[in-house]
Amino acid sequence: MNGLNRIAVLAIWLLCLLFNGAFTAVVEDDKDANDPSTSKVEMICHPGKECYPKTFVPTTTFMPVETDQVIPPGLHVRLNIGSGGREAKLIDPADEEGTAVYISADKPAGTPIIHQYSELAVVPDAMEEAAVMNGGRGNETNNGSDEPIVFRPSGRHSLPDWETFHAAVKVLQDATPGSAGLDSALDRLADMSHELEYGLKLIETSLRRLIHIMTSQSHETPHRRVAAVAFGNSLQNNAAALSHVKEQLGADTKEVLFKPLLDAIVDETDRFLVRRLMFALSRAVRVHHGKRDFISLDGLPVLEIVFIRTDDMALRGKIATFLFDEFLDPNMMEPETASGSTGGSGSQKVIQFKDDLSGWCEVFQKDLMGRKSNAHDNEHRVLETLKALKQKYGEGCKARDDLKGWLAAEIERVDEDSSLKDWLEVPLQDVQNAFFG
Repeated sequence: MNGLNRIAVLAIWLLCLLFNGAFTAVVEDDKDANDPSTSKVEMICHPGKECYPKTFVPTTTFMPVETDQVIPPGLHVRLNIGSGGREAKLIDPADEEGTAVYISADKPAGTPIIHQYSELAVVPDAMEEAAVMNGGRGNETNNGSDEPIVFRPSGRHSLPDWETFHAAVKVLQDATPGSAGLDSALDRLADMSHELEYGLKLIETSLRRLIHIMTSQSHETPHRRVAAVAFGNSLQNNAAALSHVKEQLGADTKEVLFKPLLDAIVDETDRFLVRRLMFALSRAVRVHHGKRDFISLDGLPVLEIVFIRTDDMALRGKIATFLFDEFLDPNMMEPETASGSTGGSGSQKVIQFKDDLSGWCEVFQKDLMGRKSNAHDNEHRVLETLKALKQKYGEGCKARDDLKGWLAAEIERVDEDSSLKDWLEVPLQDVQNAFFG
C-alpha cells in the first residue's frame, strides 16, 4: 500500500509540472565550490524550448530578454519596436550621459533615474505601457493611419506632481533668454518628461518653445542642452507624443523642426550641446515622415561633416548608433508609409527615399584606423555599424588596403587587455568576418 501511495504522489507531482508549463532548475558546475564563478544558477525551462537563466545575463551587445526573466538593475534597456520585446546590455562606460537605466520593478514610478540627463530615461512600467498601448511597438507614430492614437493616463501621478509640472511649464512658456527660474524649470521638465503622461503634455503645451530654445543661439548653452533632453525624453517610447508633433506642425514639420535642428548640429561647437541635439534628432525622426524630411534636407551629408570634423568620440558613437538604428538595423527600423495611400487591399504604400550610406564605409574605416591607441570610446558602436554597412552594401562597401592588418593587430592587442576584451573582441571579429570571411 505504501508503495502505491508513493507512486500516486509521484504521478500527481509530474502532472503538476506538465500543467504548470514551466519549472525552475538549479544547475551546478563541477568546478571548485569555493570559486564564486561556479555558484548555482537558477534556470527557467518551458516545454519545447531551451532553458535560460532566471536572471538575465548581460553582455556588451543587446540581447533579447525573455518575458519571465529578471533584469538586474543598472542595465541599458531598450524596446525593440520590431518584435515588441525588451533587449538589454551592459551600460557603455564611455557614454557619460547615460542610457536607458533599468530600475527595479518594485520601485515607484517617481524613482530618480541614475543619470541626471538619461538619454533614454525609461523605467520598466513606462516602457511596458508604451508597448501595450502600441500593440507591442514602443517607439513610433501611427504612420499616417486614420485611426488616432488614444492615450490613456495611468493615474499614478499625484496632484502635487502635476502642479509642479504645470508650474515648470508656465516658467518655460513665459521665459526669455536668461530668465530667472528657467534653469530649475528645465531641469524639472527634463526629469519628468520621461513619464508618458508628462511627455505628452509637454509636447502638447510647449513643442515650439522647446524647439526654439534648443536650436536658437539667443539662449544660453546650458538651457539649450536641457531643453534638448526634455524634448527627446518626451518622444522616447511615446507614440501619442510623436503623433502630436505631426498634428501640431503638419506640413511645416520639416522647416520648423528638422531644418533648425540640423542647422544647430552642424553650426554648434559645444560638444555637449551637439550630443544633446543628436539625441533630440534621433527621437524626432520617429515622427511620421521624419526620415523623409531628414533625408530631403541632406541630413546624411550634414552628419558626415559633423562626424569627420569632430574629435569627440562620444559624438561619433552617437552618430554611428543613429545610422545603425534608423537605416541599418531591420529590428529597429519602421518603414514610412503615405497617409491614405494603398498598395493593395488594406495596405499602405511604402515611401521610397534615397538613403545610400555606402560612403560611410570609408568614413568609419578612417575613423577606426586613425584613432590613437588609447582612444576606444564608442569604438564598438562604430564597428557594429561598419559591419552592418558591409552586410547591406556588399561590394559597395570596400575594405581599405590596410583594414585587414589593422583588424588583426587590434584583435591581438585587445586580447591582452581584459578591460577592452569584453567590449571590443566580438565587434572586431564580426567586422573581420564580414569583410574577409
